[in-house]
Amino acid sequence: MLPGIMCTGMMGAVPKLELVSQATDTTDRSGSYTFAGLTFGEEFTNRAIIVAAMLANSANAVVNQSGATIGGVGASGNDSGDAGGPGTGGASCGIWAARPAGTSGNVTVSFGATSQACAVFVFAAEIASATRFAESIGNGGTGAITSDPNFPASASGTINIPHDGVLIGGIARANTTAPITLTGFHSQREMALDTGHRIAVGWKWNMLAQTAYPVGFTTSSAGGVIYGMEAHSFA
Repeated sequence: MLPGIMCTGMMGAVPKLELVSQATDTTDRSGSYTFAGLTFGEEFTNRAIIVAAMLANSANAVVNQSGATIGGVGASGNDSGDAGGPGTGGASCGIWAARPAGTSGNVTVSFGATSQACAVFVFAAEIASATRFAESIGNGGTGAITSDPNFPASASGTINIPHDGVLIGGIARANTTAPITLTGFHSQREMALDTGHRIAVGWKWNMLAQTAYPVGFTTSSAGGVIYGMEAHSFA
């Protein structure tokens, strides 16, 4: 178990959330990335495995994620991404969830175009449903984080949260390794994806039911930021 990540509720009434593994592949690939034998942690009642997947490239092509499998089980989820604009590059972030059996398994992320690198963060969560409760996306949906049309160095959106909710979100940035700070999360991991791109993932648990909860990010860049950001809440 990674230190400082696990949150368990009294008598099991509050969802648990644990970052159980992470992996990065910095090889240029078209179509999919597969990460073999990732740790899912121990099995428990209502366990779901949630994966945040981030991809980026230097070309003006969005690496749209079309799906994912987790431990051989087709995952529900969605992604958002962007490309072009004042800067160059393409980036996407997807959040995917399923209920595979076992303590480990493969994670495959499928996408269009070509990606220069992919990172996955794997969470084990005690949630009633592996289908998201709500979503905030990075391509201009209602209440959402949006990059178009100004590609700013910071952005914010909102997402609805269920009672005792879990929140997971991430961001991929193309063609810069400037630091990223996510807003609206308990915990964050932030790192260079490779020598040219940067990613961050955040999570929060044991949340009160609320509407229009604010999420977003800030960076040290002046603007022209190509990014894809996605956040999902779970009951």
